[in-house]
Amino acid sequence: MWYPWTVDFDRSLNASELFRQLDRAFRFEAPWAREAEPASTLLETSEGYEFRLEVPGVSQKELTLEVNDQTLTLSAKREVKTREGWSTHRAERAGFAWKRSYTFPTKLDAERTKAKLELGVLTVNIAKAPELQPRRVQIGVS
Repeated sequence: MWYPWTVDFDRSLNASELFRQLDRAFRFEAPWAREAEPASTLLETSEGYEFRLEVPGVSQKELTLEVNDQTLTLSAKREVKTREGWSTHRAERAGFAWKRSYTFPTKLDAERTKAKLELGVLTVNIAKAPELQPRRVQIGVS
């Protein structure tokens, strides 16, 4: 006997993968409602790093940035509130909270780290620790 619903499922799937596919098939999940981490870019120079993170709709007050040894930790929280006396008819913007740590291959200088939030993009300039940067050595004449 042929069952049309079996066409979409691979029979070699394990139970957890099967339940994940069933859950996804029967539950609508909007792309903006997923707990996704923001897109990021990391660039390196001899003096340090430039880290860019897309955080649309997040204000400066809702962001936290910590630098410790070789780790950069970012966290953000966005709350979407309904005005007092109003009721929500449709809500496609969801609030969220996330925290992520990035580990670098070198020690970081927290004192010289600077951050700027502009047009929904957080740019963090992270300096490498002074002992890791190249130094010019004076050569004496004997």
